[in-house]
Amino acid sequence: MIDCLSNPLWLKPQIDFLLFLQNFRIGNLEIFDKLFLSITIFGEFWLPTLVCAITYWCMDFRAGIYLFSLEGFNVFLTHFFKMLACVYRPWVLDGSIQPSKLAVPYAKGYSFPSGHSAMASSVLGGLAFLLRKNKKLCAILIALILLVGFSRLWLGVHTPQDVVGGFTIGIFLIFIVNKMINWAEKDTDRYLYLLAIIDVLAVLALIYIYFFNTYRIDYVSGELLVDPQKSKYVTIIAYAYALGLINGSFLCRRFFPFNPKEISVKRRIIRGLVGSVGLVLMLKYALENVFLNVVDLKIGFPVVFFIGIVVTLVYPVIFSKFKRT
Repeated sequence: MIDCLSNPLWLKPQIDFLLFLQNFRIGNLEIFDKLFLSITIFGEFWLPTLVCAITYWCMDFRAGIYLFSLEGFNVFLTHFFKMLACVYRPWVLDGSIQPSKLAVPYAKGYSFPSGHSAMASSVLGGLAFLLRKNKKLCAILIALILLVGFSRLWLGVHTPQDVVGGFTIGIFLIFIVNKMINWAEKDTDRYLYLLAIIDVLAVLALIYIYFFNTYRIDYVSGELLVDPQKSKYVTIIAYAYALGLINGSFLCRRFFPFNPKEISVKRRIIRGLVGSVGLVLMLKYALENVFLNVVDLKIGFPVVFFIGIVVTLVYPVIFSKFKRT
């Protein structure tokens, strides 16, 4: 482990809090690990993508663009800050932390900010913002966001500062992206200008991460704590996915706009079911064959980018062509 004395003073009360939770988890309540592990999936990329996609395909096109933009920008910022800060996981910062064995396989790489907390607060928070007139549903969504953050603490895979950092990113994006989409909606050509800026900034961020940023190289018992090369790879693949979602949705809005409310509820349900099955299969393939296994970026980047394009552009164009059949 890294000597805790070398850590900032504000980290000690956070470690103490994790140890407090750990006493409950290891002492008597290990059965709750599975419960909180199931809650934490609301902050993983595939479930929020389903929420965005169903909204986009079946309910409200513009609201779907907003949610997909939140997901994409969330990926950009969380991965950029992870690579910039290079903060290790709690059990590395202090050897007394014993994370849940169920969660560790899914908690690789750097720790700050919490990607699950950021994803949940941006997408589910964005959905709550859209549905803000429905107080009960908003309360449920906010409670779910808080539970995702708490689950990361309970499982011992993040510190409170990681979770707060994730929440901060999500809340920031909810309002900034809303203003951005409102601006673009005044003239849909603005989506193209906005897209050009986003793509350039994403490429510049990747260039900095890959070539210019410096990374800590620390070993414990001869084992590298975090492999910067693998983290770079995961970041580039994640950016490819986010770029696919944003490019596809913006191009679709500009050139192939559609209105889900023009068709019957039955057709929307069929559209959502068919699309969801395809989406889950594609994401399952990407997770098993690209994200969890380091492959040539010349293969991995276009594959994941293409998945984002299929979800936000290809599938909508296909069902729009057949909406009258």
